[in-house]
Amino acid sequence: MRLSLFSERLVRHLPAWVTGAVQGRAGLPETAPLAWLIAPSPANLGFALRTTCAALLALSIALWMEMDSPQWAAMTTWIVAQNSRGQSLSKAKWRLIGTCAGAIAGVAFLAAFPQEPWLLFPLLALGAGACCAEATFLRNFRSYALVLVAFTCTIIVLSAANQPDNVFMIALSRTTYITLGIVCESTLAGLFAPRLDTIAQEELRRRMQETLSGACQSMTGLLLGQKDGLFRSRALMSSIPSLADQIEFSEIEIGPHAHAGDHARAVLASISTFLARGLSLHIHMEAASPLPSAFRKTLSSFTTILNHVPEQLQNTTPVEAARVIRKALYRARTDCLQSATDTLILFEQARAQPACPDDLIRDLLESRILETALAKLILELDEALLHFIALYDPAPTDRFRFKQHIEKDPVLALNNGLRAAAAICIGALIWEVTAWPNGATLAMFVAVTSTRFSAFENPVLASSGFLRGALWAAAVSWVLVFVVLPEQASNETLLASLFFPMLVGGLALRAPGTIGTAAAYNNFMPFMVGPANHARLNELVWFNTTPAVVLGIALGVWAFRLVLPFDPAAERWRLRRKLVRDLRRLAARQSAFTPAEWMAQSCGRIAQIIHHAGESPDTLTEAYLAGAMGVMTVGLLVLRIQHVLEHKILQPGQTQLLQDVLHSIATLHGRTTTPAQTAARALALLRPAALAEPNLSRQMDLTRAVGSLEVMKRELADNVTFLDTTRRFHLPSAAA
Repeated sequence: MRLSLFSERLVRHLPAWVTGAVQGRAGLPETAPLAWLIAPSPANLGFALRTTCAALLALSIALWMEMDSPQWAAMTTWIVAQNSRGQSLSKAKWRLIGTCAGAIAGVAFLAAFPQEPWLLFPLLALGAGACCAEATFLRNFRSYALVLVAFTCTIIVLSAANQPDNVFMIALSRTTYITLGIVCESTLAGLFAPRLDTIAQEELRRRMQETLSGACQSMTGLLLGQKDGLFRSRALMSSIPSLADQIEFSEIEIGPHAHAGDHARAVLASISTFLARGLSLHIHMEAASPLPSAFRKTLSSFTTILNHVPEQLQNTTPVEAARVIRKALYRARTDCLQSATDTLILFEQARAQPACPDDLIRDLLESRILETALAKLILELDEALLHFIALYDPAPTDRFRFKQHIEKDPVLALNNGLRAAAAICIGALIWEVTAWPNGATLAMFVAVTSTRFSAFENPVLASSGFLRGALWAAAVSWVLVFVVLPEQASNETLLASLFFPMLVGGLALRAPGTIGTAAAYNNFMPFMVGPANHARLNELVWFNTTPAVVLGIALGVWAFRLVLPFDPAAERWRLRRKLVRDLRRLAARQSAFTPAEWMAQSCGRIAQIIHHAGESPDTLTEAYLAGAMGVMTVGLLVLRIQHVLEHKILQPGQTQLLQDVLHSIATLHGRTTTPAQTAARALALLRPAALAEPNLSRQMDLTRAVGSLEVMKRELADNVTFLDTTRRFHLPSAAA
C-alpha cells in the first residue's frame, strides 16, 4: 500500500527538495562526495529536469501511439541531450542522418542474405568495421553519424533475423521512435533556451577572452624566465585543439550566416603560433645570455603590456580594451623595429671601425636578431586581437573563412575498424552457437558498445564507466520491475515512478566524475524496465533480457581489451615516429606545410600525448612533451630556412650550408648528433658571413638563417634521444 503512494509523495516532496538543494549549495563545495546529487547547481538541476521531462514526454507519446518498443524514444532523448544546445542540435541532426542511413543499410543487408547467418554476420561485421574506421577520420558528431550507421544497421538486422518478412516495418519503427525522441528533446530544450544566439556569442567571446589572457600570462612568464611559464604555455597549446572543436557547436547556436566561428578559430591559430614563436624566442634568449641591454629594455616594455592584458580585458569593454592593447602593441612593435634599425646602423658603424671589438659586433647582431623575432611575436598577438575584435564588431561585408586542417590516421582507423568487426562477430557467434532466445539482444548490445567507442582514440579509457553504468541501470530497473511497477495501474503512475530515477541520472550526467557511468545508466535503464501499454516486465522476462544486455555490454567493453588492446606506451612510440617522420619529410620537401598547418598538426599531437597520460602525467610524459615541442619548433625553423633559400640571393657556399642542415634532418636515422653538429657548423660559418656581408638584402637573409640555426642547434642537441625512433624512449626512471 505504501508503494502505491510513491508518486504522490514524490510530487508532494519534490518542491521542498529542489528548494533545499539550491539553498544548500552555499555550504557544500562542488568537490564534496555526492555534491552533484545533494546540492546540484541550478544549471545542472535545470538540465536534469528538462531532459527527464523530455524523455517522459517521448515515452508518453510512444505509448499513446502504441509503438512496439516505446523505450527507445526515451533512450534517444537521453542520448542526444548534451551540455550545450549546439551540441544537442548537432548530435540530433547527425543521429537522425545516421539512423536513416543505417535503416536503409539494414534492410538491404537482410534482403541480400536471408537465412544465411554464416555469410550475413561476417559481412555485417566488415561493413560496421568500415564505418567505424571511416569515422576515425571525422570530427565531433559527424563521426558519431557513421558509427550510428553501423550499429543501427546491426540492430535492425539482428532484430529481423528471425522474421525477415518484417524487416521493413522494424526499420521504419526504429526510425520513427528515434525521430520522436529527437523531436521531444529538441522542443523542450528550445523552449528553455531563449536568446540562444546571444548567449552563444557571449560564451564564445568569453572563451576567446580567457584563452587570450592565458596566452599573455604564459608568455610573460616564459619571456621573464619564470619556472611555470613553459609549463603553462605547453598546457594552453595542448588545449587549443579541443577548444577549436567546440567552436562548431557555438556556430550552430549563433546561426548560419555569421563568421564568428571562423574568427574564433583564427584567434586560436594565432595564439598557437604566438606561443610557438615565444618558445623559440625563449630558447634563443637563453643561448644569447647575457642579453644585450637594448633588447632588455624592449623586452621589458613588451612584458609590461602583456602583464596588463588580462586585467584590461576583464575590467573594461573587451573590444575597447583590445583596441587599446593593439595600439600599445603597434607602438611596441614600432619601437622594436626602430631599435632593430638603430642596431643595424650601429652594427654598420662598428664594422667600419678597424679596431672595433668582435664581441660588440656579435652583440649587435644578436640584438637585431632578437628584436626582429620579438617584432614577429608581437605581430602574431596583434593578429589574434584583430580577429578577437571581429567577434564583437564584424565588418558589414564580412566574408572571412578559416580553413581547418584535420589529420587522418590510417593505422588508428584500421585498429578501430577491426575491433568493432571482431566484437560483432563474437556476439553473433555466441547467438548462433548457443541458440539463446535472447542471444539477439546480447549481440545487439555488443554491437552498440563496440561501435559506439570504436572511433575513440583510447576506447579502453572511454568505455571504462559504460559497464558500471549498465550495472547501475540493472539494479534500479530491478527495483522498479519487481517492487514499484507491479502495483502501478496506469501509464501516468508508470511515468511518475520513472521520474526520480531519471532525474538522478540527469544530475549524474553533469558531474565530471560520473559522466561515463551516467550515460550508460540513462541509455539502458528504460530498456531494462521495458515500459509497454498492456503489460509490465515480469520476473522471467527481466531475468532473460537484462543479463543479455549487461553481458552484451561487458563483451563489447572487453573486446577493446582483447582485440588489438590500446597500449599508451606503444601509441606514444608510434606518435613519436610520426612526428620525426613528418619532420624528415618536411626537411626533404616531400610534404608541403604552411606554418599554420604545421602548428595545427603539432598541437593536435601534443594534445594526444597528454590524453594518453591520463589524469596523472609522469616524468616520461613530460619528456615526450618536451620532445614534441622540440620537433614542432625545429619544423617551424625548417620552414623559415626554406623561405630564405627561396629568395636565392645567398652565395652558393652559404646556400650549400643551409641545404646540408636540411639534408641532415631529412636523412636523420638512429641516435645521431649529426643534425645538431651540421647546424652548429653552419652557424659558425654563417655568423661571421653575416657580420661581414655588405649587401643589405643578403645580410637580412643571413641574419634570419643565423637566428634559426641558433635555436635549431639547441633543439636538435637536446632531443637526440627523442629523435631516435629505432628504439623506445628511455628515461632513468621509466621506459616506454
